[in-house]
Amino acid sequence: MWNVFLGDKKGGGKMAKVYAPLMSIDASGTYANQLTYAKWKGIRYVRNHVIPANPRTSEQINVRNAFMTAVDQWHQENAQTKALWETAAQTAGRPMSAFNLYVGKFIQYAKGHNWQAPTIPFTPTTE
Repeated sequence: MWNVFLGDKKGGGKMAKVYAPLMSIDASGTYANQLTYAKWKGIRYVRNHVIPANPRTSEQINVRNAFMTAVDQWHQENAQTKALWETAAQTAGRPMSAFNLYVGKFIQYAKGHNWQAPTIPFTPTTE
């Protein structure tokens, strides 16, 4: 069974059930540049095919650069620092990897410090 979202993202849509999409048991990808079949957390869905906007605002560029820097710095962190992030992720209250928590906190830090990256080691207690 598939969930089909029909409408816009502002709440004007309806949900429909689809069985055996495209005469098959499973489907993924875009069909005729109109419909996109996908699965998210085990839930199959179909949505209108959309080409996302790519704003090139200074804020967007800052966030993208911070993400790249966060990933680079994660790979430079030592095992001890990564273990601290692993512990913090396990107690975060929701399923999250140490890497995801690190990147999220890194972005928060950078945004609050005029987009300056924290120094290595960047630990869960770094403000």
